[in-house]
Amino acid sequence: MSRRIEVEIDGVRATFTLLEEWAPKATSIIWEALPLENKVLRHGKLSGDACFLDAEDPKFQQLPSRNELGVTSIYKGYMVAHLRPEQSSLELLMSYGVAEYRWPDGRRYVTPVGEIEGEGTALYDALQRTWSEGQKKITLRRAS
Repeated sequence: MSRRIEVEIDGVRATFTLLEEWAPKATSIIWEALPLENKVLRHGKLSGDACFLDAEDPKFQQLPSRNELGVTSIYKGYMVAHLRPEQSSLELLMSYGVAEYRWPDGRRYVTPVGEIEGEGTALYDALQRTWSEGQKKITLRRAS
């Protein structure tokens, strides 16, 4: 059975299946670091229809130094991670539309770590509202 993460933003909950076959090391370490509670979710400035949160945990030092499956596109309903083991941190991004991981100097690669289960309209709406309403609190926990 695949591991699953529940994401909660503004009272909206959605479940993501971890992509353990694509990124076994990263997903395992993220799983061990859960829950990530009351993190700040912000809208990406350069990446399109995506929001991100930063998380720190000593376990993140064990993250791979390179992407297990490097991608730039972030498809709707996917969660990706920008791995920063040297800082004991990572950046998690979730897309509600067309997105690509970018910095001011261009595209960067990320690792896909999760895919939403079922119909995600309520979550996509909550993510999109960060564009006009600003940052939100987000919690990620193990789904039962």
